Amino acid sequence: AELRGHTGGLYALTYSPLDGFLLASAGADRTVRIWDLRTMEVLWIMRAHGDHVTTVDWSPTEPFTLATGGWDRKFRLWQIGPEEVEACRGRGDCSQITAPRALGRHPQLVWRVSFAPGGHLVAACHGAVGQSPTVVIYEVATGTVVRRLGRHKDTPLAITWSADGSILASAGMDKRVMLYDGHGTGDDLPQGDLDDDEEKQSWIADLLEYSAGGNRSDSSQNRSQDEGSATGPD
Repeated sequence: AELRGHTGGLYALTYSPLDGFLLASAGADRTVRIWDLRTMEVLWIMRAHGDHVTTVDWSPTEPFTLATGGWDRKFRLWQIGPEEVEACRGRGDCSQITAPRALGRHPQLVWRVSFAPGGHLVAACHGAVGQSPTVVIYEVATGTVVRRLGRHKDTPLAITWSADGSILASAGMDKRVMLYDGHGTGDDLPQGDLDDDEEKQSWIADLLEYSAGGNRSDSSQNRSQDEGSATGPD
């Protein structure tokens, strides 16, 4: 058997954990398609991404709720309402879905999305050529970012949750697998090292010297201008 409809290469496939006859696919044609394997037909086409769609995942708890991400640096959260589901699966009146429930903007390409087992969180990872490699966690109910995890040195390409949601793992181009507390609430981003007392005093001295030098320079310039005005041409 073969499912036809995409007009570009495919990046991701995933079955619905709540309905084994539903399969979602994401591709370079900027669409996500949801297929009914009983009829071998596409039910819905989601067309809100502006570039390749690299990843798609189903909510494990909410029927017809999905997350996607792509090269347009967007995270999108979708929910197909019960009326649309009934119209499509019951009467064959299916429509294209163009309005996501929530949208998140990322500074770099989004490579993977992954729902937590409880369905209340969804993680997305982004990065490009070592720039801004970060895992972002969204709250599904509100679509807002609740955590940022940035310990990778290069693009994270894969993320997954443990079965109980207690650990979030990510891996990427830096050859590292990072493990995070899945129940944590704070960000985990690299911070610059703090200055010690000697460094702080040195910074203060440099600042004072710079300020004094600037004032002297301004004063000298003002005096020169005054003298020039007083001894103007005869």
